[in-house]
Amino acid sequence: MKSWEVAFNGSWPAPLVICAGLAAALVAFLAYRTRRDDLSRRAYRTLIFLRAASVAVVALLLLQPVLRITRSSPRRGVTLFLVDTSKSMSIRDTAGGRSRLQAGVELLTRKPDGLLRGGGESPEKALYRFGARATALDGAGELDGLRPDANVTALGEALRNSVRRIGARSVSSVVLLTDGLSNRGISPEAAADGLSVPIYPVALGGSPSREGRFLDVGIAGLPDMPELAVKNRARLKFELSARGLEALTESERKIQLQLKEGDRLLASRLVELPAEGRRRVELEFTPEQTGIRRLEVTIPNLPGETITQNNSRTFTAQVTDPHVRVLIVEGVVRAEYRFLRRILESDPNLDVTSVVKLAGRRYFVQGVQSGAELSRGLPAKAEDYEKFDVVVLGDIARREMTGVQIEMLADFVEKGGGLLALGGENALGAGGYAGTTLADVLPVEIGVGPAGRTSAAFKPLITPAGRNHPALAGCAEFFEGQGRTLSLDSANRVGPLKPVAEALLTNPDEKTADGAPMPVLAAQNYGSGRAMVMTGDTTWKWKFQVEARGMDSPYYRLWRQSVRWLAGRRPEETQKGKPVCGWTTRAQYEPGETVILQARLKEPMSEAKLSARVELPAPVKQANSGGKESLRKQASVNFTALPLNPGRYQAAWRPPAEGVYRVELSGAAGGEEIGKDHFEFIVGRPDREFDRVDVDEALLRNLAARTGGAFHTLADAGRIPDELRARRRMIMRREEFNLWNAPWFFAVFLACVSAEWILRKRCGLN
Repeated sequence: MKSWEVAFNGSWPAPLVICAGLAAALVAFLAYRTRRDDLSRRAYRTLIFLRAASVAVVALLLLQPVLRITRSSPRRGVTLFLVDTSKSMSIRDTAGGRSRLQAGVELLTRKPDGLLRGGGESPEKALYRFGARATALDGAGELDGLRPDANVTALGEALRNSVRRIGARSVSSVVLLTDGLSNRGISPEAAADGLSVPIYPVALGGSPSREGRFLDVGIAGLPDMPELAVKNRARLKFELSARGLEALTESERKIQLQLKEGDRLLASRLVELPAEGRRRVELEFTPEQTGIRRLEVTIPNLPGETITQNNSRTFTAQVTDPHVRVLIVEGVVRAEYRFLRRILESDPNLDVTSVVKLAGRRYFVQGVQSGAELSRGLPAKAEDYEKFDVVVLGDIARREMTGVQIEMLADFVEKGGGLLALGGENALGAGGYAGTTLADVLPVEIGVGPAGRTSAAFKPLITPAGRNHPALAGCAEFFEGQGRTLSLDSANRVGPLKPVAEALLTNPDEKTADGAPMPVLAAQNYGSGRAMVMTGDTTWKWKFQVEARGMDSPYYRLWRQSVRWLAGRRPEETQKGKPVCGWTTRAQYEPGETVILQARLKEPMSEAKLSARVELPAPVKQANSGGKESLRKQASVNFTALPLNPGRYQAAWRPPAEGVYRVELSGAAGGEEIGKDHFEFIVGRPDREFDRVDVDEALLRNLAARTGGAFHTLADAGRIPDELRARRRMIMRREEFNLWNAPWFFAVFLACVSAEWILRKRCGLN
C-alpha cells in the first residue's frame, strides 16, 4: 500500500508567502486592466495567466514543496529491546521501592505476560544493554545479572549502533527501557531520524513517595575539575537542588553540607534549602597534598526522601605545588596578554592566575584558584599577596586601583616579591603611575621627559648587562649582529634608568633625557624583591618572526626566565633538581580524546630515550599474539623528540576507559637511567549520571512521535506486544522527494516569463 502527501520545508511562513503572491498577482491584474483597450481579449487573458503562473512558481520556490511517499508492506522483522544500565537506573523510585533497572527487567521477564514472553507472532528478538556503549546480550538469562554501573548514558549512539549492527532493514521496531537521561554523544532525536524504525519507549521511574509527595534533595552541580594550589585556601562552588519540601519548616530544611576525602572531613557548612528549586553554595578548605584528589561532597538523606543517590557525589580536583605563583592583572584582553598567559601556563612549574577588567567595575579571573580576593584586580588585602611570587601588571590604568592597593603592591616587592610591568596605552607613565609609590619600585623613571608612545617599529638592541642577565640567557644572538631580526611595533617612552637599575634591551632610535638609548627591558633589585619593566607590547610577534625561519623562538625562554628571576629562583631550583620532568597539556580529558603527554630533560641529550608506564584505572582486555584475550593493568607509551625544541619530548595516546591515570616517566641514555618523574591525569567526569534525576518524559514522547512508535509507562507497557503485532503486519518506509529544485520547475518559470515577454512585445507593450 502506498500513500503520499505534499509538505513545505521553506523557512518562510506559508500564509505570508501566499498573501504576498496574491498581492503580486492582483497588482499584475490591475496593471494589465489599464491597457485592456489596447489588447485583444485572448492576449489580455493570456498575459494575466502567464504573470500569475510566474508569481505562483516564485511562491512555490519560497515554500520549497516536497513529496512524501509512505509505502506500507507486510513483513516480519527483528524486535530490538534496549535496556539502560547507567547509574541513574539504580534510583529506587518505582512501585514497591524497586530500582528503575529492576522494574525494567521484571517488565521484560515476568510470567506469563513479560514483553520477551509475549512478543507476538515473530520469535525474532534481539536484546542489548547500554550505557556508554551498546552491548548485545545472549538472552533473557543475562538480565538478572545486569547492574546499573555505567558512568554515562549515550542513548543516541546506543540506538544508532545497535540498529546498524542488526541491520536497519531487519529491525521492525525498538522497545527502549530507560529513564531518558542521555548525557553523552549524539542527540537521541538525531539518531532516531536517521534509522526510520519505530521506537516504543518505556519511561522507568518517577513514582511519588508514600505521602503523595516526590521528596528529593540532591547535589546538582559540581566544580569542573578545579585546579587548586597546595596549602592555599580554595573555594569550591556547588549547586543544591530541592523538590517537594513545601511541608517542611525552615529548621527542617537546614542541612549539613560536607566535603570529604575518604573518611577525612575537609569542610562543612549549614545550608538552608529552598522549598523548591536550586541554590548555589561554597565550601572553603586548604589542600595539604598535591596530585589528583578524589573528593566527595555529601548532604544527609531526608526522612521519606524518594531519591538518595544524588545526596553524595564524587569529583576530582588537581592540587599542584605552585613553585612560582604568578598573578597577571590586565585592563583589556589583548594579544600580548593572551600569548604571555599561554606560554606561562604551558610551563608545568608555573601556576598562573590572571585577572582581566571587564565593563564597569567587574573583573574576570582565570587560571589556578589562589584563594585571594581579586574582585578589584589587584589583591585588596596584604595577606593575599602571600599567595603569589610574581605580579605582572599589564595595560591597566592607575585609576582602576585604589591608593591602598598601589601601596600594598610596592610593599609586596620590597618584602621579596617580583613585579613585571608591561607597556601599553594605559601603562607606566601613560597610565598615570608617575608620582605613585609604584613608580619608585620600577627600574626606570616614568613621567620624566617625552610622554606617550613611539610610533615607529624598531629592533631592540641587547646591552652588555643584558648578555649576562639570567632573563636573557640563550637569547643574545637574536638582539645583536646578523641575527638581530626581532622587532617591536611601538613602546612606551620612559625616562633614564634608576641608579641601581640595568638596561637589558634598548631602543637605539630613541633617547632619554640624559642622552642614553631609551630602555626597552630594564631590571633592578628593590628591597628584598626584584622589579622589571618591558616597555614594548608586541613581544608576542617574536614567536612568529623567528619560527617562520625554522628557528626556536626566544619568546618562551625570555618570559619564563624573567618570571623565575623575578621570583628569585633558577630553573633547576623550580624543578627541584629533577633531570626529567613530565606533564599533560590538560588535567582532564573527555572519553575518546587523545591525551598529549609532554616531557622535558633538564640537560638535553641527543641519544636520550623517554618512555612512560601508565597505570590504568581498571583492567582492560587485550588480545595477545596467540589470539587469546588477557587483562592488562598498564600501558607503555614511547616519546618522540621535538626537533625545534632541544630537550623537549611529546607522545600522543588514547586512554581506553574513564578514571584516574597515573604515569611513571623514565629517561635513559647510553643504557643508563637519567631519571624518573610521576604525574596524573583524569578521563571523564564521575557521577555525571546524577546531574539530573527526573525522568525525561518529554524526550521519550518525542522519540515515539517522530518515529511512528508509542510512548509508555510501566502502567500501560503491557499493551506493547499487541502494538508490535500490528506493526509487524505493516512495515512503513518513508521517502521524500524535493519538488522545488527539480529542473522542470525552473523550466516552467522560464517558459512563463519568456512567453509573457514575447507576447508583450508583439502587442506593443513596454
